[in-house]
Amino acid sequence: MKIAAKLISFKFLICLLSALALLYIVYPFASIVTFFDPENIISSIQRPELVDAFILSIVTASVSTGIIILFGIPLAYCLSRYNFPGKSILFVVVVIPLVLPPLASGALLLGVFNPSSILNLWFPEIEFTQSIIGIIVAQTYVASPFMILASLTAFGAIDKSLEDIARILGKKNWKVFIQVSLPLAKRGILIGIVMTWIRAIGELGATLMLAYNPHTISIQIYEDNAIGGLTYAIPSILLSIILSIVLVLLYTTLIKKIDTINFDRNDFPTLENHRRYD
Repeated sequence: MKIAAKLISFKFLICLLSALALLYIVYPFASIVTFFDPENIISSIQRPELVDAFILSIVTASVSTGIIILFGIPLAYCLSRYNFPGKSILFVVVVIPLVLPPLASGALLLGVFNPSSILNLWFPEIEFTQSIIGIIVAQTYVASPFMILASLTAFGAIDKSLEDIARILGKKNWKVFIQVSLPLAKRGILIGIVMTWIRAIGELGATLMLAYNPHTISIQIYEDNAIGGLTYAIPSILLSIILSIVLVLLYTTLIKKIDTINFDRNDFPTLENHRRYD
């Protein structure tokens, strides 16, 4: 009886804390109803500047995520597999954009990409600030830790003996990376890709400093609220919520597909199936 009472108390406490957490998350969405104007919502959501900001955010976030994938995954693999002087310092450098206030990140980027910087002297034809390039630079800098840290964790969870077997069988390092490491780490990498894309879409602070124009959806929400209050900003907020829901559903579907894949002996490097890696 005492054990049962303890379990009931524990379950009650967990359920209570969970309910409070969910209430805290859900309540702001419910409060939107109080600012919702059905008569003007359709016309407002079709405003050219809002549509342009929405499309621009999707495009720039996708480009930024692609750049981070290209450079972030190799960096994560390097940190996971190799030991070298200054490795701990490099890890701190990777994490800094995650803990640094976004406005501070934007200020740092502005110091590098301002019109009088060396980069602008080298590439005078490229507009780094107040441009789409500036948006991508800001998104890439702020969102990069999400991809790198998720991939680092994914690579760290791999049994290194599988990679060693592939090398013993004569496979070059790049083949081991592509055919063994990446497939085994794909779930964590996918999580990193989704988190990176979401962070890039929602980026405001660094973008505000480096490229206020053209407007991303986050800056559009900021400006709409400044001009007409929360009621005027509701359409852009709704677009962001819809995009988030679609992305979460897509992510959930992909994760389920990955989890349902049944790996058998032929999926791993062994003496019997090493020809699969030729």
